[in-house]
Amino acid sequence: MIVNNGFAAGQVVRVEEHMNFGSDLNAGGVSEFQEDKAKDSGFRELVSNALKFDMGALLRPMSFVYLMIGTGIVLFRTYNTLAIINLAKQSERLREQIQMRYSVITTQELKVHELQSINNIAQAAASLGLAPASVSPVEIDP
Repeated sequence: MIVNNGFAAGQVVRVEEHMNFGSDLNAGGVSEFQEDKAKDSGFRELVSNALKFDMGALLRPMSFVYLMIGTGIVLFRTYNTLAIINLAKQSERLREQIQMRYSVITTQELKVHELQSINNIAQAAASLGLAPASVSPVEIDP
């Protein structure tokens, strides 16, 4: 029998079939076709087994322990990362509060210095015999 299996033009492959009848089958002989079929089914079974996910391997105690340890490490690192992010946000808020308080304190110190200066000027004027004016001052815009 001549079969062309899609090889290049002009290339012919010969396949010979052997059939065992009667005494060969009874004597335990196996045809080449049956051997090829057995090899193909073995290969298919190997591929299908490789593609299957073995849940039993995960349920073994040692695999389960490794899986739990790995999960614990991932959760611990995630928790630490989130804690660091939260601490950074809290630190930034505290810096802003400190900056605002520092501004308020600086403003209050400037006001105190201004009032002390006014008090010192008033004391120096009183020592020179000057009295405070009865008319309030008038501001002139240039």
